Parts: sequence; structure tokens; C-alpha cells
Amino acid sequence: NNDTFVRLKPKKEWVTAHDLDALSEVFKNRIESKVPGTFVSVSQPIEDRTNEMISGSRADVQILVKGPDLFELKRLSEAIADAVRDIEGTGDLRVERVLGMPELTIKPDRANLARYGVRMQDVLSAVQAIRVGTPLGWVFEGQRRFEARLLVPPRSTAAEALGDLFIESATGAIVPLAELAKIDEVEGPAQIRRENRVRVVRVEVNLRGRDLLSWVSDAKKAVADKVIMPGAYKVEWGGQFENFERASKRLAVVVPISLGVIFVMLMWIFGDSRYAAAVFAVVPFALTGGLVGLIIRDMSFSIPAAVGFIALAGVAVLNGVVLASEVRRFLDEGQSFDHAVSHGAVHTMRAVLTTGAVAAFGFMPMALATGAGSEVQRPLATVVVFGIGASTLMTMFLLPCVLKIAIR
Repeated sequence: NNDTFVRLKPKKEWVTAHDLDALSEVFKNRIESKVPGTFVSVSQPIEDRTNEMISGSRADVQILVKGPDLFELKRLSEAIADAVRDIEGTGDLRVERVLGMPELTIKPDRANLARYGVRMQDVLSAVQAIRVGTPLGWVFEGQRRFEARLLVPPRSTAAEALGDLFIESATGAIVPLAELAKIDEVEGPAQIRRENRVRVVRVEVNLRGRDLLSWVSDAKKAVADKVIMPGAYKVEWGGQFENFERASKRLAVVVPISLGVIFVMLMWIFGDSRYAAAVFAVVPFALTGGLVGLIIRDMSFSIPAAVGFIALAGVAVLNGVVLASEVRRFLDEGQSFDHAVSHGAVHTMRAVLTTGAVAAFGFMPMALATGAGSEVQRPLATVVVFGIGASTLMTMFLLPCVLKIAIR
């Protein structure tokens, strides 16, 4: 494998592509057309390393075909590649090379061996002498030692040349190897990969312009419809998808705990479930704003975006706490309920706007980043910026109404 890092010019200077996906296709097609037999995979530096650490491959998605027979694995992996090739969003597609190593196979003919009076060991010794040499002993030079071998240099490594190798029989007759064995040039395994002691062949896919979950969903359906898997073989999905599934299971536990901790803290601050519930109502609006931001910027839901939602839930509650605390202070001073809510909203407007603006502008550079690592920063920052905007509007205009309903 060879890595080539390309530093891109500003996007306004591009003339052959309008976005990164199209530019990646230009790179791939031009290099593969100029250098036959190569496979080009275009990725981001951090994404590339992260994928490799997760699953040992640099591809976005790995389709792992597992089973006992290598040739059947090759057939199934190629069938799976054909099934997913035309799915929208499929970019770089590569079937791991498992065959292609040239081999010479020599299968002794036992009937001819018996007819000519040649022992099996004589055939093996002759082949060993011409291919790897016959060990003779060791040569010592001071503290160094070297193995000495007797090697018969063949005229050629082809099957015909080996067939002309003469072997002496028990009767003294000279018999060519071609009369004693079948010699074939075949294609053998270039590598045999195993996971948990099971043979596996990988189909690697990089995505272009589509989110991971929807592509995997369509790919699973296509494989199930077009590829018949024998009983001893199975398909597993890895790469970023494997990491996403693992992280999703953790988030399924972390998110409810985080929201529960936020509500408990609100109860501890106010000591009243009505105030806590009213302030907590800001969170769904903030999360909705984050989702709208992902849609507007054409980004898919990802683990960085999920982390952004967790952070957003905590930030969104701050403004609600400020407003609800001010309303409660006015009520404690004996003011009427309507007066306390309206004055509380007016008095906290500057604090609410300042808090929201500082948080939003603080994440703006991450939301607009284009350099290394931006594929992680942008979803997180987009969720926070749009979510804070929605929660700020909710705090200023809707939270007073929610407080009226909850407290009365």
C-alpha cells in the first residue's frame, strides 16, 4: 500500500469538480486509467486512520464473508460486490485479493512410480534439489555460520522444464519427471486472512454523498435478494458501521442517563417539579433545532452529531434556568403571576441572548471548518449552533407561556 497526501487549493479555484466527492472520483479515475491494475481509495487523513484502528481497514464499510473454502469465499465476495456496486452512494469498491499467486503443483502418479520402480522419496528429493536445494551441512567463519545447500539450477521455472528433470529408478533407468507426476501451473492463494480462526474475505466500500446507515440498509437488502449464502458461510458488516453500532448501544444508555441527571439537577435547583418540567421543556426544541441544522447542511446523523446533542441538552437548559429563577424571584417578592413572568422575560433577555450568542459564535469556526478533522467537528458544531438558536428563541418567547401553564 502507498499513501499520497494531497493538499487542496481553495474550492473557488477548482475547475474539474464542484465538491469533494466529485473531485475524489476524478482522482480515482485518472490514476486507475494511467496505472492499470491499481486500486485507488480516496479518504480524509483522520478518517483514514480511524477506520484502520477500528477494523484494520481504511474503508468506510467492510463486508466480511466468512466460511471454510477460499475459492467459494472468493466467488461469494465477488457476487456481493456486484450486488452493491449500483447502490446509490457506492464510491470506491474493492474485493480483497486472495488468489493470484502462481504455483507449480506436482502430483505423483503412483501407478507409474510402481511401473518404473521409482520411490516417492526419490521424486521429492529431486524436486527439492531443483527448487530449494539439498542441505549439505554448515560452514563456519569465526562466530558466523552459513547453511550449505546443493542446488540444481533449472533451465526454466516453467512446468515443462521441471518435467524434463531426470530421476534414476531402482533398475538404473533414467525416467523424466513428467512420466512420474502431473505438473501444473495453477493460481494459488496470495493470502489467507482469518478472524476468530475462520477464513474471511473482505469487500471494502468507501461512500460518496450518502450516509452510512441508509447505504448499509440498502446493501443488506441487495445482498439478501441477489446472493444465496450456503449454510456454512455468513456475512458480517464492519468498518465505520461496526463502530456506529457499538457507539449507538453505548449512547442508548448514556443519553437517558444524561437527560435524567439534567432533570435531577433542575429539581435540586428549584425544589419544585413544575419549574423543573417547564425548563426541561426547552430541551426537545433545542434537539429539533439541531436536527434541522443537519438537514439544512445536508449532513447525516453520526456519532459526533450525537455527542453534540448531549452537549446541546446541557447548554439549552442554562437559559431556561436563568429565566425561571428570575420569575421565581419576582413571585417571592409578592408580584402578581403575570407581572412576574413578563418582567422576568424582559429582565433576562440580555443574559439569554448573550449566553446563546457566545455559545453559538464559539462553535462557528468548527461548523465552518474544512481542514483535517473537519469531518468530526462540523456535525457536532452544527448541532450545537442550530440547537442553541432554537433553544434561545424558545426561552424568550415560549418558555414564559410554558411557565404560566406549569405553575398555575
